[in-house]
Amino acid sequence: MRAVYGAGIYDYLMDNGLFPFSFGIGVSAGAADLATYFARQRGRVLRFYTVYPGRKEYMGLWPLLRHGTFMNLRYIYEELSNPGKEDPFDADAFLAAKEDMAFVATDAATGRPLYFPKESLRKGDLRVLEASSALPVACRPIELGGSLCYDGGITDPIPYMKAFEMGADKVVAILTKPRHFHREPGKDRWIADAISRKYPEAGRAMALRAETYNRQLDGMERYEKEGRLLAIAPDDTCGVTTLRHRHDDIMRLYGKGYKDAERIMPFLQA
Repeated sequence: MRAVYGAGIYDYLMDNGLFPFSFGIGVSAGAADLATYFARQRGRVLRFYTVYPGRKEYMGLWPLLRHGTFMNLRYIYEELSNPGKEDPFDADAFLAAKEDMAFVATDAATGRPLYFPKESLRKGDLRVLEASSALPVACRPIELGGSLCYDGGITDPIPYMKAFEMGADKVVAILTKPRHFHREPGKDRWIADAISRKYPEAGRAMALRAETYNRQLDGMERYEKEGRLLAIAPDDTCGVTTLRHRHDDIMRLYGKGYKDAERIMPFLQA
């Protein structure tokens, strides 16, 4: 739910006709934010943080009992988002857009990051978004490209190094927690234990999630000093957590993203 901060950033850019990027890497819910921006669907993502989470089909006890998953990715990315459905994703516009994109997921068998190309997203098939967003325990792993996938945030939560490896000159990294927030292992340990029974390597990666995130977070400082990276992060998460969706809190965090997006063009033009 904290990814609504990114939704505010992208809506600001669209409202101002700004599409300055040649490439993007999307992780977890941020992948859906970014893909929808490249598809030029202003305001669509916000509805997935404000309108649909209140429905029993979206997440909670009902999908847990019916489908064995707390977060109903099938409802989000298929029953709402496919062609002819209530809120379809414009895959044609996305694939025709000038921007290239990669989606990050975690291989459940190897515990390593996977990077799926733009063409992995097809009209009527948004499984790459499901795979990138499949939170362990809350969701079952998603099969894609012959691999069972969990959330990309486990193994490459801030993929700026991947962007530089692929030739980026400047990188804008969108975070969903304050810039200097460091993760604590905490609940990662019991989640790691839970998935290790079936996917031991993914469990190991989950146990190291906080360490991976903190290392990447600290590593950004070098590139920020060199003027090659801009980290945009909320100064406060407004009470929003991974799965919490109080409307007023969501809108406050969205507004922070909308305001903070003003920093992007001065950075890119410097």
